[in-house]
Amino acid sequence: MKNILLILSYTAILFSCKENNDQKKETKNSAKINNTVKIMENNLPYTSEQIKKYYRFNNDESAYILDIKDHLLNFTQNEINIPIKENDFDIKPNTKSKYLNIEAFNFSNNNSCKLIVYNTYGENDIQVLNVQLNSYKGNLLIDQLLLDNRFTFETEYYRTFTINKDGTIKIKKYSVDNLEYNESGDIIGKKQKPEITETIVEYKIDNDGKFVKI
Repeated sequence: MKNILLILSYTAILFSCKENNDQKKETKNSAKINNTVKIMENNLPYTSEQIKKYYRFNNDESAYILDIKDHLLNFTQNEINIPIKENDFDIKPNTKSKYLNIEAFNFSNNNSCKLIVYNTYGENDIQVLNVQLNSYKGNLLIDQLLLDNRFTFETEYYRTFTINKDGTIKIKKYSVDNLEYNESGDIIGKKQKPEITETIVEYKIDNDGKFVKI
């Protein structure tokens, strides 16, 4: 009788251990699935605050520069040829320019976007930091939108932006006039209170992958 009780007891313990192991395995698999789903989710809304870690202000050059030198990519001729919307000063990359991929977003109708940042040069060799959103249909580049354009040439220019889940993009453009001029147009000092101008533009990605102003 003792032997039968011992066998039953061992069987119960073994069954309990197997059940616990199965539960742990199931929990582990569930966590793995949840992590996969999390990776697949778009990191939206995405704002200009999230991109600040990729650049810094260089006091020696009085310019914003890309703070990461690894994993930079060259622009293709096709990327250079396609016009950039909201490029107010016509400051574009060239074949020697290199950009950093920041994020990728998926939208409806097989539209996707790639967020990039790069340095280039404007008039008088002024160094400029651009943040740009490129849209794709499949693997085909469709359109390009300038989200941020940072530089100083007497007047300081910069932008903030938000990319939303519904494919809308809000851009706020700022110009900051710090300098005081005389009647001849010569700089005579700095203003006590800078004059700040703000302009807001909004876009939406249409079914064809184009950035359309709304």
